Amino acid sequence: MDELPDESRQRYHLEALVAVRREWHNLVLLPTVLREDPAIVVAAVRQNKDALQHLSSSMLDDQRIAIEAVSNDGCALQFLSESVRDNKEVVIAAVRQAGWALQYAGEAPRADREVVLQAVRQDGNSLQFAQEDLREDRTLVLTAVRQRGTALRFALKPLQADLEVVLEAVRQNGYALQYASEELRANPEVVWAAVRQHGWAFQYAATAMRQDLAAVHEAVRLDPRAFKFAGEPFRSDPEHVLQVVGLNGDVLLWAADELKDNRAVAMVAVQQSGRVSQCLSAKLRADKFIAVEAVRQNGDAFQHFAAALCGERARILEAAACAIAAPGAAAPVFIVHDISILEGGLLTILASSMAAEQWTVNLPKEARIADLAAWLRERHGRSTSVYLSLPGGFVPTPFDLNIGLASFVRVEPD
Repeated sequence: MDELPDESRQRYHLEALVAVRREWHNLVLLPTVLREDPAIVVAAVRQNKDALQHLSSSMLDDQRIAIEAVSNDGCALQFLSESVRDNKEVVIAAVRQAGWALQYAGEAPRADREVVLQAVRQDGNSLQFAQEDLREDRTLVLTAVRQRGTALRFALKPLQADLEVVLEAVRQNGYALQYASEELRANPEVVWAAVRQHGWAFQYAATAMRQDLAAVHEAVRLDPRAFKFAGEPFRSDPEHVLQVVGLNGDVLLWAADELKDNRAVAMVAVQQSGRVSQCLSAKLRADKFIAVEAVRQNGDAFQHFAAALCGERARILEAAACAIAAPGAAAPVFIVHDISILEGGLLTILASSMAAEQWTVNLPKEARIADLAAWLRERHGRSTSVYLSLPGGFVPTPFDLNIGLASFVRVEPD
């Protein structure tokens, strides 16, 4: 190109620059003199770090080109010369863009606290590439785990046993609990912080905690997924599972398979979470009363009963919409002591709760059992359904919702 007139050289240079900006691959088609041109090279590496693989060693030693490359993609550091990978300014530019690029830095930058601090701020896991003594630097490790909790894995053991460091780690990522010291994996404050962030972190709690009933209850309260990692006795014991599904029905998803065929457990579970119907045994997914309570809690739950109860869909949806509890459900009980007719045809009803609270309510003569149940549910205020014991000892199910209350009127003997 030297023999070309200045105007032609400038035009040729401009065309080359435009071509490289459009597609960096065009760099390899240029004559050597243009592949050594800083402006053209910078345009190429700004577009893609792979352009560095087509540069001469002198270009790979150029600090300006290096900083342009790593500022665009920190991992471009791997293609630069050894002397540039030892350059603190270049490495800082690289790790600010991608903390992971610290692995490509020379030994000196990886032992430099300022460089490592910049790296862990961008990606906590880059702590693993720092010189060993820096992985025991409390400030650096705290910065790393706040950015990415699992960076605790790369801290030295004294800091894996540091309460503040470990709490910061598990609050950012519950799974970091697995890298904590054995003592801290038995510390309730640490374990609950981890489980609150992700229930499955409970698998890394100390064995003693996973076999402690109170600890299991607390873990389930924070996240039902924790039950998957409770001690085996808890997941297969009906009494224990009945207690925890009362806290959160989703627990049943991780209970032993035989308990998914236990009607009492299933009923409590679907009242808390209709979606657990998907894991019930075929026998229980054909139980219309369980279907009612599941649909009452989650309208989409009927899909899990459709195969066995497709012909009952309308009745089940109607029953789920009323306030009468299904047999076996957890619900308050109300005793209806008397139903009589007032002048004008109104029904007057005397009812009481098991806590001895009494109410008298007047309803139209055409009122149904469902109407009385809705009224009592509203008065109770803490339940989606109620049990009724009507005169004569009749206890209605949700499918009796349309029976008229007038049929229970007390008839005076002549």
